[in-house]
Amino acid sequence: MTLCLTTLPDGRQIHCVNAYEVDFSVHEIFNDDLTAHGIELPADGVYLDVGANIGLFSLHLLDQCPGARVFAYEPMPEAFAALERNLSGKAEVFAMGLGAVPGELDFEYFPGITALSSCHGEASTALVNGMREILFGSSVDRKITDILDKTGASQQVAVSPEFADQLFATQKVRARIETLSQQIRRHQLSHIDLLKIDTEGAEKDVLAGLDEADWPLIRQLVVEVHLGLAETELMQKQLEARGFRTMIGHHPLANAVMPVFHIYAKRLV
Repeated sequence: MTLCLTTLPDGRQIHCVNAYEVDFSVHEIFNDDLTAHGIELPADGVYLDVGANIGLFSLHLLDQCPGARVFAYEPMPEAFAALERNLSGKAEVFAMGLGAVPGELDFEYFPGITALSSCHGEASTALVNGMREILFGSSVDRKITDILDKTGASQQVAVSPEFADQLFATQKVRARIETLSQQIRRHQLSHIDLLKIDTEGAEKDVLAGLDEADWPLIRQLVVEVHLGLAETELMQKQLEARGFRTMIGHHPLANAVMPVFHIYAKRLV
């Protein structure tokens, strides 16, 4: 397993699988002001980062809340290796996914674009088709192509067809799965200030692993939904029925051709 180092805008070096991925993720994560969506970030809060990849969301959270207790979950071995290094001494990290039931699941792992890795076939297909359109299509939002240009990925695709093949090559990875309620019990959590879920189509499975008695422990959620606006609005209604005030936000890729949206949810009482 070979990791590389890349530099964040503030000069910090972090471990990653692909440097060009980091630039795009930094733009997405570091420019999303959660407080503008009504999310509160207690300085000493409890935060769960489900689908943490290499840990950029957790790092950004810890920048704002140095005293936070962060639990980060990532089932893909290469991404987890980077996550473990990036969050060493800062957070608790776990080489697993969270799902509806404990056990194991098969994932499509994309070494060239680790953020596309998924155990959900429909979401994986939609994301790959969308990324292909972004890289090779002609009707993509200019803001997206500008970001990709800055990462260098567009130029590499243009000069090397082999690079494009590498981006979308997949490997089968079998990963351990536990449930959210198992984690709550194991770590004796009395509350969760923010549950962030970014699992490339498995969002509903993560929430299905939350026992009914544990729902009141969840104070806020940020969920990245990968199955289109209709699915996002359905999940929004389900969260509102559980006592959350919600807001839908558009992921940068939703301006292009990928069906990705954010739900920001805060418990009313």
